[in-house]
Amino acid sequence: MGVQVPNLRVIGPVAGAAAVGAALLFLPQAPAFGESSAAPLAQATAVSPQGTPGSVQPVPPERPVKFYTVDPIFQDYYTAHDGPRVMGGAISPRTSSGGVTAQYFEKARLEDQRANNRTGNPTYDFEYGLLVDEMKAIRSLAPVGGERSTVTYDTIQTASDASQRVAPPPGFTGNVAVTGDNTFIPFTADLSPAPGHTVPSYFWQYMNRPDLFPAGWLHDIGLPITEAMPATVDKGRIFGTEVQRFSNVPIVIQAFQRTILTYDPANPAGFEVERANTGTDYSRLFPQNVPNP
Repeated sequence: MGVQVPNLRVIGPVAGAAAVGAALLFLPQAPAFGESSAAPLAQATAVSPQGTPGSVQPVPPERPVKFYTVDPIFQDYYTAHDGPRVMGGAISPRTSSGGVTAQYFEKARLEDQRANNRTGNPTYDFEYGLLVDEMKAIRSLAPVGGERSTVTYDTIQTASDASQRVAPPPGFTGNVAVTGDNTFIPFTADLSPAPGHTVPSYFWQYMNRPDLFPAGWLHDIGLPITEAMPATVDKGRIFGTEVQRFSNVPIVIQAFQRTILTYDPANPAGFEVERANTGTDYSRLFPQNVPNP
């Protein structure tokens, strides 16, 4: 049994359900930041249908968080790709999701997809679950990016509607288009021309870090499902070994298929971009899916 500890949304080098109708494809890695390919890239995550909007759900009561040892199945991957930063602490023992072995972390659900990987490319052996789809579909008023936030999962559900996608830039023929400080990404499974979303350069550079996302952003983060949006949050920041708490912090939030990214320019250098605590949020909204004995 793990030890119960406070649930802190913090940043720094140390940090504390099945997809809706999505099919899994294992396809080539995306280009690195600043590069392009001659043809549209195949998408590693099939475009998941947007969840049917339900009634707005109130914020559920806090669920005590217990931390667990990273399971041996996931330990090597966790260690090799800065798990404390990218995933946070393990908040469940080993479990299963959609018929595959999985473990929940503060910032993700990591899934063992080795039995389904037919590519021979080991970077596709592990995959992050599509938690965001489920949480936005129930239109939860749970805050995103902090203990208090002007952006909720209800906000993300509205912002992810197809009517909110932006048109491709003139002359766009597929893949992605880097223009100035933004990258346009179409919301299509093969990155063929279609409306989509623009990603600010600070998120785009983070997404293209091979040390954190070895299979490329398409597989490990997925398509953007909203535009970047401003938010005001209450949150914690780590300075050395000390956690300092701040109120009414202006940040930027953008939702993707497999994560939510936040940008806080006042974070310590190198940690301005981080992944929101989607795993912790999921355990609060769907406690029946996250074992916490």
